[in-house]
Amino acid sequence: MEDILESFAEEYSLNADRKIFEEDAQRSANNPILFLFIGEGAKDASKHISSNIRCNWDNGKAIVFMNVLKEKVEDDDNVFNFQIEYSDLDKKSLRKNIRDNFYSDKKMLACLNEKITMVRDKILSSGKLFNSFENINIAVVTTSDDPLNIILPEITMLVKKRMLEVFKLGIADLYILIKEKDVEDEFFSEAMSMSFFRELEYVQKKLFSFKEKIEIYGEERELSVEAKGPVFYLTYILEEKNEKGLIPEKSMENNYNIIGYINLLKNRNVSIETYSDTENQYYDNTRFKANISLDDSLNRYVSAGLAVVKRPNKAIAITVVRAFYENFIKRLKEFSEKDEETVVSILKLDEDNVALNIERILPKAVTIYDMNSIMMNNTKSLEKRLSKLNLRQIEEELYRDRCENFFNNNFIEYADKKLNNINFENEFSALVEKSVLNNDKLGLYCALNWSEGESIVFKYIKKEKKILSNSIEGLKKEIENTYESRFVEEFSLKNIFTRRKNIDKVKEKLFIEVYGRKLSILRLNIFIKILEKYEAALNSIHKEIYKYIEKTKNIHSIILKYEDEIVRKQQSYTGQNIKIYYTKVVNNILENLINKYGEDFYFGEEYFGNSSEIIKRTQEDFILKLIEFCNKYILPQPDFIKSFEEELSERSNVDTGNLENKVLSKDEIYRKLYDILGENSALKIYIMNYDVKSYAEKYFFGDYSSDFIKYAFDFDRKVRNYKIGYVHEKRISGIENLNLMGGFAAKDIFYIRNSIDKYKACLKSGYEFHGININELPEIK
Repeated sequence: MEDILESFAEEYSLNADRKIFEEDAQRSANNPILFLFIGEGAKDASKHISSNIRCNWDNGKAIVFMNVLKEKVEDDDNVFNFQIEYSDLDKKSLRKNIRDNFYSDKKMLACLNEKITMVRDKILSSGKLFNSFENINIAVVTTSDDPLNIILPEITMLVKKRMLEVFKLGIADLYILIKEKDVEDEFFSEAMSMSFFRELEYVQKKLFSFKEKIEIYGEERELSVEAKGPVFYLTYILEEKNEKGLIPEKSMENNYNIIGYINLLKNRNVSIETYSDTENQYYDNTRFKANISLDDSLNRYVSAGLAVVKRPNKAIAITVVRAFYENFIKRLKEFSEKDEETVVSILKLDEDNVALNIERILPKAVTIYDMNSIMMNNTKSLEKRLSKLNLRQIEEELYRDRCENFFNNNFIEYADKKLNNINFENEFSALVEKSVLNNDKLGLYCALNWSEGESIVFKYIKKEKKILSNSIEGLKKEIENTYESRFVEEFSLKNIFTRRKNIDKVKEKLFIEVYGRKLSILRLNIFIKILEKYEAALNSIHKEIYKYIEKTKNIHSIILKYEDEIVRKQQSYTGQNIKIYYTKVVNNILENLINKYGEDFYFGEEYFGNSSEIIKRTQEDFILKLIEFCNKYILPQPDFIKSFEEELSERSNVDTGNLENKVLSKDEIYRKLYDILGENSALKIYIMNYDVKSYAEKYFFGDYSSDFIKYAFDFDRKVRNYKIGYVHEKRISGIENLNLMGGFAAKDIFYIRNSIDKYKACLKSGYEFHGININELPEIK
């Protein structure tokens, strides 16, 4: 079920972003960009960056990606793949063998040139989607320990030459990703990285020159690729560790985003609004390069940090489901709170309905009057003594036990058989199913609450049984009194001659006042037994329904646990008050819907439907139904389409009922948000030498008319010791902050310093990391 919730949260987050992004200005590259990913290690970076650019850049489909991989992968639209096979069984000569094969395999080089031609033609076919088509930027991405990066300079220079056949200008930048977490062979990985950095220092020298016949179109159709000076204009390093030596969550994914943002910054259309503020420091690649360059022979590197703060959509989505669920269950419980008369009527426990069932049990073919047919003893001697005997004695002399037997056989035994043959438990369960469970306005919680031991129903049955028992006792006393009474003969001249009439009157009294009352007692006993069967049925119903209620409780705990987990992942400030704020939002929305459609609107087929049927399904089905309702009736409401700043401000100041919960001013909210952006945009490089003379620039991506962007820009103006600018975009989805810092050398990087000894140890063990004379490679000390 967590998978369903996760999928829903992901889908809502994407949809919410798209809906909000509709009001954002689309990002667009000013001129073509080619992303070149070298090695298997850069495969995830390629997928992430290409996906993000396609989704979020207006001309993203015109940005072309090329992957150079060990494994074969099919091309896909604007993503091109080229395979360079190698065996990694011999680690000692792995890198050198790759380089040697690269130069010796003419067929492979011809195929590579053919693939580059396809890439170039794809870029040319999209020219109309760019404002400028004179320049091209080549962004080369690799991981520091990938063996294929030994031929990275050659592939870059070849690609650059081929691009300059159709573009006037082109520069290449290198982005090096350093993985430090879950590395399979850390020792070898660091040694491989060190070998790459030594080669990089070599190709970045001012006096570097290159001339090799690697532009091959077939037999005897070979051209030299020539280059002088550094291969890359800027070289970026992005570690999993940040400047504090920590590895943040999803650190590599953050690095991939940084690469995308840097390329957007370098190649973005600069709007008129950007220049409206004379103090705005728009990005200038030449200026940045000049400011990080020093008068020495060392290559100077750049790193960056990125913070993207936006509405916590996933947490909001799950909180909405949880809040709706709780409101829904609360509504079901409220609907179960009925008065006794209503409940008794629904369950047909009232006297009239039970009387109908009693009639089904009592015989229809026999009545009390049929007792007149019972054979009597000789009445002559009795007629003279009537006034001296009580009714019991008279019955004894007239019938012996024949009346009692007749009543037992025709009424009591008949009723007992009928009572046993009719399954009142099943009938009552069916009644509950039809009238309660299948009633949209009642449902499981009514059935549960009404079938509990101390419920209004059990109390009613207990009360009725007591009344019935008292009535039975009263009738028994009346029968006893009647039996003890003596016959009082009425005096008349007629009676002197017809004493038979007195016998008839005695019989009538016996049958009506004794056996008639016994029939009433039988009716009342049947009433009690029916109620007892209903009690048994209610107990069974309760046990059955309780299983479903336990399931709903389990569903609630799963949603609650996932909500806690996903809210906990939010930054403490941007994620604050999510639960309490959106619970109130959901309850208000539902209250409005109730006012509009009626209190039972939940349970209509077009809304949530029959709650009992849904709860009886699998837990997965129930959660999907909750999600469906939220998607249809809650999440489309205006409360969920507010700008990032408006939503954060309202949520920050929601009344939590905590007296210590201080209402924050807008400046206080913005200051906290500013600090979060600063903390989360820590540079993705861990430098050992803190005396490095660095150069930094900072950029906000957002609408300058936004109050927060103005606040942040003004705040930075007062305290900054770095260049600051903003990329003006009409955005309401969130705030982004990109920090750039350059000027440090390879020797300053903690990771590289740690790798030196491992690299040297491998060299002593006979590892051949390089394809050129090792003595020509600059030392990193």
